[in-house]
Amino acid sequence: MRSDSQKEIRFQGAPVSEGIAIGSAFFLKPIEEDIPDFEISFTEVDAEVARYRKALFSSKEDLHRLRQDLSMEGSEEAVSTIETHIQMLDDPMITTHMEGKIRQMMRNTESVFHSVINDYEDRFSERTDQFFQERLVDVQDVSKRILGHLREKQNAQLLEIPTGSIVFSEEIAPSYTADAHVGQIGAFVTNSGGGNSHAALIARSKGIPYIANIEVSEVEALNFERIIVDGYEGLVILDPTQETIEHYKERQAQVATRYQLFLEEDHLQAETLDGCKARLSVNVGNPSDLEAFPYQHDGVGLFRTEYLFLQTEEFYPSERYQEEAYRILIDKMEGRPVVIRAFDLGGDKHPSLFLAHKREPNPVLGNRGIRFLLRNEELFKTQLRAIFRASIGADVRLLLPLISDINELHAAKAIIQEVREDLQKTHLDVPTLPIGCMIEVPSAVMICDGLIEHCDFLSLGTNDLVQYTLGVDRGNPSMSDLFYPAHPSVLRMIKMVVIEATRTKTSLCICGEIASNSFFTPLLLGLGLTDFSLSPRYLPQVKQTIRKWNLKKAKALAEEILKMTDPKKISEFLTKAQRK
Repeated sequence: MRSDSQKEIRFQGAPVSEGIAIGSAFFLKPIEEDIPDFEISFTEVDAEVARYRKALFSSKEDLHRLRQDLSMEGSEEAVSTIETHIQMLDDPMITTHMEGKIRQMMRNTESVFHSVINDYEDRFSERTDQFFQERLVDVQDVSKRILGHLREKQNAQLLEIPTGSIVFSEEIAPSYTADAHVGQIGAFVTNSGGGNSHAALIARSKGIPYIANIEVSEVEALNFERIIVDGYEGLVILDPTQETIEHYKERQAQVATRYQLFLEEDHLQAETLDGCKARLSVNVGNPSDLEAFPYQHDGVGLFRTEYLFLQTEEFYPSERYQEEAYRILIDKMEGRPVVIRAFDLGGDKHPSLFLAHKREPNPVLGNRGIRFLLRNEELFKTQLRAIFRASIGADVRLLLPLISDINELHAAKAIIQEVREDLQKTHLDVPTLPIGCMIEVPSAVMICDGLIEHCDFLSLGTNDLVQYTLGVDRGNPSMSDLFYPAHPSVLRMIKMVVIEATRTKTSLCICGEIASNSFFTPLLLGLGLTDFSLSPRYLPQVKQTIRKWNLKKAKALAEEILKMTDPKKISEFLTKAQRK
C-alpha cells in the first residue's frame, strides 16, 4: 500500500525493530545457485569427501568468529541463533549422512549436498507448525554458508553495501543480520518475516531498524534517491521532502539524547512521583545477557533455562553443566533473588532441530510446559538436582511453566520434594525453594485462588496468556494485528489475578513482553502491578516512565480502560495519556 504526499512516496509495513534511518537503498539480490552436477570416479570420492569436510570446517570457523563478535556487541539473541547453527554443523545429517550420500551417489559434492538439502527443505515445507518453519530458515541459512565454501566464494554482497544503506530484500537470513554492524547497515526492509523471526530478534538486539511486509519489487521499480525508514511506525518514505527529512533528523537527535539521559539516570530508583516503589528484575536466557546491558536492577525475575539446550554440545545439558550455569548467574546477582523457570519445552520450543519427537496435530495445545516435564521425569529431576545444588546459600526460587490444572502443581511438587529428600540423604544442606506458578492460560487465571494455596508466588506470562485467550498464534506474522496484549479480556484477567494476589498477600510479578514495553507501564501500574521482569535493554525506558507517573493517575487510567471493550479505543486512550 502506498500514498503520495507532494513528491514523497510512502509505504506502510509492519514495524519489527525500532529506530530511524535515513540513507540510500541497496537491493540485496538472491544468490543464483548454479550448482554444478557431474559424475565422479571411485578414485575421486575421498577427495570430494575431504573437500566437504573442509567446507564444514570453514563454515564452523566463520560461525565461531561471528559468535565472538556478537558476544562483544552484546547481541544475546544473535548469539543464541549462531549457537544453533554451530550445533547443526555437528549433526549426523550434515556430517556422516552427507558423506555417505557422496560415496553412494558418486557425484560431485555440491550436487549431492544441494539434492539432500532440497529434499530436507521439501519435507520441512510440508509442516505448518511454527517450530519447523523457523528451523527451515536455519537449514537454508547454514546450507548457503556451506555451499559458499564448496564453491570457493562467499556471498560478498553485504561487504559491498555502502555505509548506512537501507537494505531491501524479499527476506533476510539470520546470518545477514548477524554479520551486519550498526552503522554499516542503516535498516532492513523485507517482504516476508515476522516480529518473532530470528532475523528480527537479531536486528532488535543490535538496534538496527527493521520493517517487514513491504513489496520490495514495487519499491525497486520506482526511481528515487533518498529514503527514510521509520521503524516505530513501520513507514518507508521515498524521496522525502526537506521538511520530512528535518523532522526525522530531529527525532534521531531526540533518541540519542534520550539514551544518554538513561545512562545518567541509571542510579535513580524506579519510583512514581507519589512515592510508589516498583521492582525491576530482568529476563535472561544466558548469564552473559547481563553483560550486554549493565543497567541497575533488582535481580533475575525469569531465567529461561531452555536456552541451555542451545549452549552445550551435549544432547541434553548435564546436571553438572546446568549447576555451573546456575551458579554463574547466582554469583552475578550478589545476593539478589534469582527466579529459575523449569525447562519450558515442547510445543514450538523443542530443544534441538533434530530432537526426535512425535508430531502433534497442534503442538501449542499439546505436550509442552509442565506437561512435558511430568512426562519426562528424569529430565525434570536432573534439572531439579542442579538447581538445588546451585541454590545452597542463595536466594533462589523455582518457577513452573504453563500450569493449567492444580493437579499438575501437586504432581510437580511431589517430584520436587522427592529430589530434595534424596539430596538430603547425601548430607547436602539443600534449602526449601519457594515454588511459583506461571499464569499463562485462562484456566490458571480462573483457579489462581486455588493455586495460591499451594504455591509461594505467581508470575504472569502475558505472551502465552494473550495467545490462549484470543486464540491468536503469537508466531504468525499475518496475525500480528490481532495479537494485542492490552485486549480488554486480557486486562480483566490480569486484574483478577492482581486482586487475588493482593488479598492473599502473594508475590506477583509480570514477566511477559508487555512488561518491557513502556507504552503499557502506566496501565500495568494502575492495575496494581509493581513487580516487573523485563529484557535488560528496556530497563531504562520502563524506569523513566515509572518516574514520570503518579500512581493515583495510573489507577484512574486503568479504571477507565477496564470499562472499555474495544482494543482500538484502549490503544488510542493510552496514546493520549502518554502524550500528556
